[in-house]
Amino acid sequence: MDYAARYHRVSAPRLASEYGIKSVTARQYLSEMSKMNKLVRIGHGEYALPQKQQFRYTPSKDVKEIYEGLVAELPFTDFCIYDGTILNSLLHHLSINNAIYVETNRDAVDSVFSRLKENHRDVFRKPNAAMMHDYVDLRNQCIIVKPLVTESPLTSIDGVKVPTLEKLLVDILKDDDFDYLRGTEEYNMYQMALDLYTINISKLMRYARRRGIGQKVSLLINQSTSND
Repeated sequence: MDYAARYHRVSAPRLASEYGIKSVTARQYLSEMSKMNKLVRIGHGEYALPQKQQFRYTPSKDVKEIYEGLVAELPFTDFCIYDGTILNSLLHHLSINNAIYVETNRDAVDSVFSRLKENHRDVFRKPNAAMMHDYVDLRNQCIIVKPLVTESPLTSIDGVKVPTLEKLLVDILKDDDFDYLRGTEEYNMYQMALDLYTINISKLMRYARRRGIGQKVSLLINQSTSND
């Protein structure tokens, strides 16, 4: 803990060298400190003191019901479900977004879309930017169904699979349904996220490269931190 306070970032090799202990022992110490929430993981094998908040999102009742219903009907299909309120803490100017986002395996998108369409009025399948602008009113509750990128960084909250902050920050830049957040707002969101929350930069960049926007994300990170 003293080392982390002095140098801000700590890894097993550095800790082992500083205190003359084995790397495997240092890794065990770091793992235990992380489990006790005394340190947070900020990259591959790197930890820091938890000076920033952990990103939190609580699924709504509607999100839970949709998730549970789909899992019951399609138990061998992957899902990630969340609603527009997940963006609230990242926005400088609050934008009303009552959409529920349902991400699923690419080959299951059509089936999931059809099932949701039976019980919900406004359901959209893989909407592009033009469709979002012309037909989707985010002020009203609607459902957007789109493919779930394999190996997406997810977490489980109240039994519901939801995106991590790292996934959200990449999808905002890549997915057409988030086109309304492009431009100045995307820079503001990165700055807000980096100021407020602990972010695993390695996880963020790995997912960004997987989605083909690693250079853009790296540039936004550099721009957002250059004013610190």
